[in-house]
Amino acid sequence: MSMGACSRLPAFFAIALFTAICVPGTASACFMPVGWTSQQGFTKAALVFRGLVTATELSPTKLATGPADTNDGRILVNVRYEIAEVFKGKPEANGVISTTTLIMGGCGVPVLAGQSFLFYVDALDEEAQKAEPEFAKQTQGMISIYDSQMLPPNPQLLDEALAEVRAFAKKH
Repeated sequence: MSMGACSRLPAFFAIALFTAICVPGTASACFMPVGWTSQQGFTKAALVFRGLVTATELSPTKLATGPADTNDGRILVNVRYEIAEVFKGKPEANGVISTTTLIMGGCGVPVLAGQSFLFYVDALDEEAQKAEPEFAKQTQGMISIYDSQMLPPNPQLLDEALAEVRAFAKKH
């Protein structure tokens, strides 16, 4: 199962939250688009890499657009990692990428410290950087809910899980 996070903050994020929370029965903007392919995910992502999650922490950034039941508006999670293998882009060594606490609503990725992940990271767009400059300074982007995934520790299963992304990287 692929996981990740919404890529456009805060406008897209606000719309997705409103749709998911305030309009029950309506499809959330955080669901995978119809016809989505792994190739599209690779092409869209600014960064694609395998890494070990070393820490997760609640971001101090508060979003006024968050749902009412998030206490004080802190719904962003910063994820620190160690790089194991890079497929696309230049992720910072021991850098930070982000997701949300909204894993039950489909917009966040449940990332666990100590686990290896294949991360597809979407860069924050210009609108998001202007709207949330404090947050934009903290992170390289949002973890994609569509293609990111926890990786198996077994070397054979790991190679199988990474075969497609390695093929994409060779073409890129």
